[in-house]
Formats: sequence, structure tokens, C-alpha cells
Amino acid sequence: MFFEDGWVSLSEVTAEVFRRLQAMKAAGQMRDTGDGLRSMLALSVWDICDACSKIGVTGPDGVVVPATKDLIAWADPRELSNEHVNLLVGNVGSSDLPDADGNLPTREQLMLRYGPFVNLPVVLPVNNFQSSLTFLEEEVVKHDPGDEHILRAAQLILTMIEDGELVTREIARVKLGASLSRRKFKVAWALAAQHSPELATPNRWAGL
Repeated sequence: MFFEDGWVSLSEVTAEVFRRLQAMKAAGQMRDTGDGLRSMLALSVWDICDACSKIGVTGPDGVVVPATKDLIAWADPRELSNEHVNLLVGNVGSSDLPDADGNLPTREQLMLRYGPFVNLPVVLPVNNFQSSLTFLEEEVVKHDPGDEHILRAAQLILTMIEDGELVTREIARVKLGASLSRRKFKVAWALAAQHSPELATPNRWAGL
């Protein structure tokens, strides 16, 4: 794979995070989540994506084309796919997340959705990635789904649903305030989704 200087592919980001998580697991620095490293890998890479100031897609000529961050907006922070991309593959249209009917899009549907950008690699700024890596070990070591701030946030999200409020990530984020980190917010959302599965459906950000 070839990329412009200053960019790193999403698949390489995922691979590097996975290597670091494996090392932390071997050193006994991680809590047992019950599903190996999968959910921690997903959570960590989505968090890196959130922290990026911008993203791009690399064309066949190696030139980076600016792209919307909607491509890397997580649907379920515990899963490696959103509706556009699988983090392990890192290409536009590589998602293995089924639609509401349980189907994956056909090649024709992908071409209609993404045009000539289908299967091209998503790239992130190297400086954003390296900055996030400096905090990765600390965040993983401190990871505690039972944190009282996370539990309160998850309960608030569920209360919003029970009260019939419109619940999107953006609305919930504002309501919870800036004191809750991006990472803890994702964990809270995932906990709430265990009781309200519709929270983990694609396009949740749209508020529909």
C-alpha cells in the first residue's frame, strides 16, 4: 500500500493497536472483558478515529482525497464495523454490518453509494494517530466498565429513551457534559445498548 506522507491507513492503525493490546494482555495489564481483545480493539480504534481532525481516502494514484468523518462514525463501539467500513480491512464499503433486514449490500449497491471510492483505503493523519497512541496504554489499564461515572451516564441514556426523548450520540454527549471522556462515553453507550439494542443500529447519529 502507498500513501502520501503524513497519512496512515486505517487498517495499519488497527493492526498497530492490536499489537499493543496483545503486549498489554501478555503483561497482565488488562482486565478480562470475556471476549478476548475484540471489544477493546474496537473501542480503542473508534476512539482514535473520533480524535482525528480530518480523514481522507487514498486514490489509485496515491493522492489523498478529503472525506467526511461520517465514514468512521461508530455504530456500536464494541464492534469492528460501522455501516461504511470494517476497521480490520479499512477500505470504503468493507463493512460487514448487516442492514435492518439482515442483508449485506451488493456490489451494485456499494457502487451506487460510494462510486469510484468503493474499496479505496481510508487514511488518518499520522500526527493524530501518534498523539492518541501516547494515551492508549493508560486508558486501557484504567478501563473499568463498572466506573460510577460510566454507569450513571448509561442510566441517563436509558432514562432519556424511557422518557420518549430523541436520543442520538450528539444529544446524549451534550447532556452528559464534557467531564465524561470520549472513551467513557462509548463504554456508557455500549452498556446502555445492552438494554436498548436500537442504540447500536447504524445511522444512529442521524437522529432518525
